[in-house]
Amino acid sequence: MNDKHSKPVHSGSCLCGSVRYSIEGKLRDVVNCHCRQCQKTHGNYAAYTSAETAQIIFIEDSGLKWYKSSGHAQRGFCRECGASLFWRPTGKNYTCISAGTLDQPTGLATTRNIFVADAGDYYHLDESLESFPGSMQSCSDRPEK
Repeated sequence: MNDKHSKPVHSGSCLCGSVRYSIEGKLRDVVNCHCRQCQKTHGNYAAYTSAETAQIIFIEDSGLKWYKSSGHAQRGFCRECGASLFWRPTGKNYTCISAGTLDQPTGLATTRNIFVADAGDYYHLDESLESFPGSMQSCSDRPEK
């Protein structure tokens, strides 16, 4: 239970429940990533929030599998149901979390698009969001304090 003196607690899971987690602390608002890796991993662009890795507590992780998707990151998914759950940069202390795996309400807002140069030709970008053709320094920002 949250009161005015406690940190926010969020929870989430994969589709089958073989990966369930909670996060104590604030989450960064959502960034939509349109890079080809996210398109291939999610079947579309990916919507990610992030938290400090130490704040993520696994309630169930029997289905969790990590895949080194590049020289600078790995992706966490459920080996049972295939849900794409996490993206973690090598050598950093935060983990990006697929926003759709969080239980509602999240209290989050989508604030930006990155890698829009790679966006699919079958959808339109929300022009009200800040957009970047590739990566940007602040896309890796840690969660708000």
